[in-house]
Amino acid sequence: MRKLTVEQLEQRTEDFDAAVCQTPDIDHFCSSTFWILPAWRAFLPDHRLWAHESDEGYIALGIGSDRSLGTYIHPLEASWALASPFLGPNPAGLTRQFIDLCRTSCVDWDILFLSGISPDSTYFHELIRGFRGHYSLGLGPSSVRRVASLDGGIDGFLSRRSSKFRANLRRSRRRGEEAGIEVDYIDSASPSEAADDLFDRALEVEHRSWKAGADTGIIDGPMKTFYRDMLPRLARRDALRFLFLTLDGKDIAYCFGGVFNGGFRGLQMSFDDDYRSHSPGSLAQLHMIDRLCEEGVETYDLGSDMDYKRRWAEQGIETLAIIVRRI
Repeated sequence: MRKLTVEQLEQRTEDFDAAVCQTPDIDHFCSSTFWILPAWRAFLPDHRLWAHESDEGYIALGIGSDRSLGTYIHPLEASWALASPFLGPNPAGLTRQFIDLCRTSCVDWDILFLSGISPDSTYFHELIRGFRGHYSLGLGPSSVRRVASLDGGIDGFLSRRSSKFRANLRRSRRRGEEAGIEVDYIDSASPSEAADDLFDRALEVEHRSWKAGADTGIIDGPMKTFYRDMLPRLARRDALRFLFLTLDGKDIAYCFGGVFNGGFRGLQMSFDDDYRSHSPGSLAQLHMIDRLCEEGVETYDLGSDMDYKRRWAEQGIETLAIIVRRI
């Protein structure tokens, strides 16, 4: 395998992401450069890149060190552990190359932390087979994300929701229309400066949301850095989708995400707390899904599992982490 510098990986982002699209049994969006490179720069900027390419595809990881753990090789996106390090159409061949690389690498690693692995995948079985007997193996945390099918358009989507949920959405839509709430949908944000402007606009809403007081939003810190890097990347490839709800000329809610490989990955959504009675969160979700269906998008990935997401999405997809230690 050929080692890649940061500059070389940035130059190969489209080819890398094409390999992601060909890879079975992974979270495609969260394994793409849209996600992993901003996450690495925002959350682990002091860790070195450890990326390689071959005829079989790509491997992208980082290297860190700790007094108690030693040197560890980890996902570039380690916060949610959704990204797969293996990108290519031949899972068995690529995983075997990775195992050989780990055995012969000049990096004197102590621990491998490999995330985004489906327990039923070729990657899982090849990793167990390749490392078993020579290394200590364990399972790390699992991650479940909620994904909704958009098959059949908005009517098909609604048909897979409960009757109570559909009634609540119809009521919210009707009340929103009566109140004069309008939808501002943006499916093209190029040049990249437009993405920054949209993010600033979302941050204004975020400041007036419950998240601001709870310190769980995107107003500052690494999360803000993460999206400042990600959104222009999406915009440059016409993959960014943004939606605002406005009332009397004022933004009261937003929802944004990225389209990739036939699916939409929801990234952030929030609303002005003063307008909670209008159900702005549900309305923003519903209008976003309506626009995505018109575009022909096939799935809506709402991200990590939460109770409310189960009402919106019928499928739970699990991936887990494998931990390899030198004996």
